[in-house]
Amino acid sequence: MIFLIAGLVSASGQSVLQLDGSTTVQSALETVHADLETAVGRKIVFNPTGSSVGLASLAAGNVAVAMISSSLEEIADKLNAKKAGSIDPARFQTAEIGRVKIAFIVNPRNRVRLLSSAQLADILTAKVRNWNEVGGDDGAITIISLVNGGPLIPDHLLNGAPITSTAQLVTNASQIPTMVAQQVNAIGIISTVHVKGPTSLVQTDAVIEVPLFLVTKGEPKAEDRKLIEAARRLLAGKK
Repeated sequence: MIFLIAGLVSASGQSVLQLDGSTTVQSALETVHADLETAVGRKIVFNPTGSSVGLASLAAGNVAVAMISSSLEEIADKLNAKKAGSIDPARFQTAEIGRVKIAFIVNPRNRVRLLSSAQLADILTAKVRNWNEVGGDDGAITIISLVNGGPLIPDHLLNGAPITSTAQLVTNASQIPTMVAQQVNAIGIISTVHVKGPTSLVQTDAVIEVPLFLVTKGEPKAEDRKLIEAARRLLAGKK
């Protein structure tokens, strides 16, 4: 249990910093984890609970820094819809540390590897329901997406229309590659940092980016600014 609570000291004598929240931010920071720990001089533990839970944890004082991959206002609205007045966005400060692209993945047995933004829009709004309509084999398309995916896809790809209600929704982005690998007719919406396992990437002209934020309650303290600056620098170096 030594690494599970922020503020503890690791076995090596370093103070432990726990970051709660977005699996997308966590996955991006995992790629620079060792360098980030060196830069801040602290042991860093990620608790990928999702943006909403991360912000709620920060508000409750359980952590000093949360990870979110949607706007603060959007996440606050969701939490306040569940419990009115629970989150006041004015009490928090966000710092963008980078961006990752949205990717579309399919099962390796699916021979479709190229879809235009228009074709993707038609699939996601159920105007196209079978892979044979876009050059694939006969098979009903299954869409897999996050349950709280936010407005990014609708706003940037679907002209404000929602993703079809027939989509399979999951609570954690890390589940999507596994589900796509298990379903031959599936297409998953995911960030590039989550792409892994036996899935195939769809090439497309659609370019959609997810912002990555670290959040503090009020102005970040000196050690939090050090974390933010190091994360921003290291992620920029990965491009």
